[in-house]
Amino acid sequence: MARHETANSTREWTIDGFRAFWAKPDISMVPAIRSTITRGIIGHWPRQIGDILDPDLYLGVITDMLIVYPDWSLAVPELAESGDLHFIRWIATGTDPDGRFESNGCDRVKTNASGQVCENYIFCDHPFFEQISASRGANKLRSLERS
Repeated sequence: MARHETANSTREWTIDGFRAFWAKPDISMVPAIRSTITRGIIGHWPRQIGDILDPDLYLGVITDMLIVYPDWSLAVPELAESGDLHFIRWIATGTDPDGRFESNGCDRVKTNASGQVCENYIFCDHPFFEQISASRGANKLRSLERS
């Protein structure tokens, strides 16, 4: 899928889409997420990642997570919604150099009137976030979008 195709089409973000993607993430599907986020998205990521104010870097974080932790997945045991705010408690599992890990976290997703994500707070203090590079992931994302 060419970048201009995903950048110009939009679709509404849904909790079902979130669940489906993160239950068994496929790095080749990350470019499709672009259609569910705004060009002005703000991602508040844990640790050194920090605040990301660019859709390429936001998707770069997700891409790099799947490169560094290819068996990463999330279960969503609880959620709550209030208007344009969506609160998602999740349980992440994956493998790092020390073996299997499990960690809890929460996303607070804000959507705009079109249903696209315009802001996301990711709450989790697990050290796996120390290994993630938004720019490294964005570079990989560009190659995915060209293919």
